[in-house]
Amino acid sequence: MPSGASLQPQGLPILLCEPAPESRAQLMQLLAEDGYRVTPAETVTQLFNRNNWSDYFLIILEHDLPDGKIEDVLPRLKQLAPAAELLVITSRTRIENMIIAFRTGVADYFVKPIDPDLFRSSIKRILQNQNVSSELLQTQAQLKAIVDTAIEGVITINRSGLIQSFNPAAEKMFGYQAHEILNQNISLLTPDPIRVVHDQYITRYLETGKGSIIGSRRELMARRRDGSLFPIEISVTDLPQFGLFAGIVGDISERKQAEQKQEDLTRAVAVAAQQERRQLADILHDHLQQVLVGVRIHLDIAKNDTTDDFIKQTLVRADELLNQGIEITRSLTAELNPVVLHEEGLVTALEWLSHNMRERYNLNVTLDLDRRADPQNDTTKVALYECIRELLFNVVKHSETTEARVCMSLLPENKIEIVVSDNGVGFDTQQLDHQISDASGIGLSNIEFRLSLIKGKFRLQSSRGEGTVARIIASLTPIESTPLLAET
Repeated sequence: MPSGASLQPQGLPILLCEPAPESRAQLMQLLAEDGYRVTPAETVTQLFNRNNWSDYFLIILEHDLPDGKIEDVLPRLKQLAPAAELLVITSRTRIENMIIAFRTGVADYFVKPIDPDLFRSSIKRILQNQNVSSELLQTQAQLKAIVDTAIEGVITINRSGLIQSFNPAAEKMFGYQAHEILNQNISLLTPDPIRVVHDQYITRYLETGKGSIIGSRRELMARRRDGSLFPIEISVTDLPQFGLFAGIVGDISERKQAEQKQEDLTRAVAVAAQQERRQLADILHDHLQQVLVGVRIHLDIAKNDTTDDFIKQTLVRADELLNQGIEITRSLTAELNPVVLHEEGLVTALEWLSHNMRERYNLNVTLDLDRRADPQNDTTKVALYECIRELLFNVVKHSETTEARVCMSLLPENKIEIVVSDNGVGFDTQQLDHQISDASGIGLSNIEFRLSLIKGKFRLQSSRGEGTVARIIASLTPIESTPLLAET
């Protein structure tokens, strides 16, 4: 019979071994009426004289055979026809005979005279069970084929954290053969800090139903057989009906390496752009401003040497315009590359920025700065300065207030926190679209980009009529290139 096919009575073969002629004829007639195809046998010798055991879905056997004992016959039938069910009939009602039969794995046991309706019901039940078993086997085979050919690792563990299945992709990923890892604790595949507490995660989930990894996709570090660590993306599903957890694991080493290369390239481009800005500022400061100052000196000489009022007025006006040009170049130089930031540090640069915002935009900026939090790394200093300046510009353009506050403090683990706040009109953050924020003048995309270069975090809180609070957290430790995950 084909695997997975739905079994129907019509034409299905049954092997009947019954020495008594009258009983044998009665059973054959009963089975034939229901559409089964019956092959009869009278002795053990006739019973085993065949080689088509896979054809039969049911073998009916008289308990008392003339040339053999049933306790010897049943195990042999199970070996020859493992897919067939066994049904025993007998004229004796000894309870020990029934116990022996059921211990051997028979599907049912009938005492003569046989009730036709009960007999039919029993065979129908056996047939239905075989249908379910056949479909289950087919489903299991299909699932196994899918799991075995999956490109991602598929691992199941029991409630004790012991590995129950380990597909070929997992073997390739972790370097273990399935037979080596089965019934080993899943913590064997985790880094040392996690390995010692992994079982506690499972226990806590089973007790509380709360787990950070169940039902979600997470990026973690894993350990290969050779001890090397690599980044994975894993999703875990709880299968309580089977007492298992199933995990789908992907090796994301190449993706992380590509992301790191992109991040390094972005940081390099940003650093190069900052260097270009410093060079341009140097040109403005060292050359253009010097030329303009020289022109101003010559204008002063010309004003003092002429007696013509018209020429003197013209020179005075030219001197005023030249002064404006010098101020513009100084301001542009400071914005492109605030020298005080590189020479004196972020705290002093923010003090200068506060003065500049008051002079140019009538914004009073109150400072509360912890000098212990002053970063030493140039990339960090520039990124934080530009973010704070952008946030203060936002206050000028959008808050409808003339007061702002900048606080800088040192956090544990060598981190810095910067808070820029105002008591202005505020806005609805849920309606804020970061993708078009630059076009709307908010400038948050620029801030997020700059902070990404130093792995900083940014959070904005605001509501209409209650002002705005922008919070930045960054590390004072210089960011270096890493081949894989920076943190897990």
